[in-house]
Amino acid sequence: MPDGAFSMAVPPAMKRIPKACSACRQSKVKCDGKRPCTRCEKLKKQCVFFEIPKDPVTERIENVESEVRCLQEELEEMKQMLRLHSQPDNEVLSQNQLPLQPLSRVSPPQGMPDNAGFLASGAIPSEMPLQPRIHGSQGGIYRPARRQCSGFEVREEPISDFITKGMITMDYAVDCFTTFFQGCDRYIPVFDPKHDTFESVRFRSSMLLNAICTIGSRVETTGSQLSELLQTELKKLINIVIQNDTLNCLESVQALLVIACYSAERSLILSFATRMALDLCLDEAFEGLTQHLTMKDVDGTPGLIEEENVLMRKSRTWLGLLVLEHIFSLDGGKPPGIRMTGNARRCRRLLHQPSSTVLDLRLFSQVELNVIRVHINETLGAQAPLARADIAAFVQEAKLDLDLWFDDWQRMIANALAVEDEERSPLLAALRVQKCWSEMMLHCKALRSMGVENVAAMSPVERRILVMAKASARKHLSLITIEPDSYLAKLKYAMDFVWAKCAFCFLLLLKLSRLLPEGKEEHQELLNHGNRLLDDLTQSVSSNNAASNGSVYLQILRLSIEKYGRTLQESGLGAGGGDEDTGPFWELFDAQTELTTFVPEQFVSEWDFPGLNLFYFPTTWQDFFADFSLAV
Repeated sequence: MPDGAFSMAVPPAMKRIPKACSACRQSKVKCDGKRPCTRCEKLKKQCVFFEIPKDPVTERIENVESEVRCLQEELEEMKQMLRLHSQPDNEVLSQNQLPLQPLSRVSPPQGMPDNAGFLASGAIPSEMPLQPRIHGSQGGIYRPARRQCSGFEVREEPISDFITKGMITMDYAVDCFTTFFQGCDRYIPVFDPKHDTFESVRFRSSMLLNAICTIGSRVETTGSQLSELLQTELKKLINIVIQNDTLNCLESVQALLVIACYSAERSLILSFATRMALDLCLDEAFEGLTQHLTMKDVDGTPGLIEEENVLMRKSRTWLGLLVLEHIFSLDGGKPPGIRMTGNARRCRRLLHQPSSTVLDLRLFSQVELNVIRVHINETLGAQAPLARADIAAFVQEAKLDLDLWFDDWQRMIANALAVEDEERSPLLAALRVQKCWSEMMLHCKALRSMGVENVAAMSPVERRILVMAKASARKHLSLITIEPDSYLAKLKYAMDFVWAKCAFCFLLLLKLSRLLPEGKEEHQELLNHGNRLLDDLTQSVSSNNAASNGSVYLQILRLSIEKYGRTLQESGLGAGGGDEDTGPFWELFDAQTELTTFVPEQFVSEWDFPGLNLFYFPTTWQDFFADFSLAV
């Protein structure tokens, strides 16, 4: 070997590895290398190939390379998460905005038709969690500290829909879903009919689909074994959603809102939904969308349509949560949780967003109304009560605010071009009923703030407020009985609060008609209106299997009418009674006691409805008892 040349060791000759199977080698025929080969498969022989043993060093290197690839993938996921956290609020992407080009042809779940248009719209299952932003004291965003190992772990159980679990069939689920969107969505106006289709909801969130199907089954088949089974299973799923932050998403918030409206634990479930919505920063979507729409009008640059639609869905859900929060705190005794600090009229701007729906008119009008009612409740329920003259002046100002609100929204609904006539009538009817209810609560809470309960001892100003409360209750009764197709027809879909309002308004009107009588013809007319209302509601319950809790208030209404009719007979004011009154109502102690002491427990423990504690006790008798006690 010449100088400067490199020596190379010649490896020993490697043993040749046969490529043919053992059967073909024995027969000394050519093997095609298939496993099993064609000859063995045809002759039904056992096809065995000689496997090359792996070198230990090579196998170890392959394992190390596999671990390196896994670590690189985890590192890339962490970088992606940090990029999401570092984006501005108006650029944060939700699960519906993540780049999905590689997923454009993802196969849908089993039992769901392939919907290329749906996948192309950018929707992915919402049980992939939204990453919450955590704000520092200076408004910055920082990464939360890594959780230390504690020796415990939370079980993260997946949620399957009732169809996959075999509890209901596909056809029954579609029927329940359709029932829900025939009326229940009007009391929970947080959905978009174009976006929240059956296939879309099932693909995005099993929890939301289960909640909708359970409520739809409850409306149609209350008391059935299947309906009760679905409600029991849904309660179990609530625990899973609440304890696992991996299930935090927009659809989970919507599911909790649906359950809260039709559950006895309404306030508790609503609080969980509020906490989850705050973790997902849904409260920032409304401000982000209004700013986006305003800047688009100023500079004329078109925005991203899908981004606006996502912000619109988030804003609608947050405002729907705000309305329920106000209802349960104003009328249900729930401690106040959320207060709107900005101008509520700004929500009208969202009506011009392309994905706005007809029910947004109902939702945004309720937002403005309940903000006014919150101000009324805070003023009249302050720890330092106002003077009686100041309360009377405030009642007039609040009444003017309610009138302006009603005139604005009545005009907007009447002039809305996108609203069909069949939808316009129920919207206007609901608007009138809400105004009557708000005025009646305003007057009753004003009397409670004044601390007066005895009608006989009221001043002229206090008596005038009581007369206005009676007028609002009478108008409420006329609205729901004169146009039953616009209001009572949808009552079977309503939550318990709506049923409770109907029963309470009529019971309060019965009492005020006896405490402030206006004429003999008033009593029989009121009794006729009550029987007509009772017949309509009873027919709704029997033919449509309305919510079982609604039948409780139906029973309260029936008892109220029975007691009122008995009272009229004893006082001689009913049908067939004498022309002359037998005496003042307060002298008929048996009749008075039965009606005035009838205060259903539901209106005391579940709802904060003032006014049923009013009574009539002559001041002359008070003076008589005072003089008698002094003489003794």
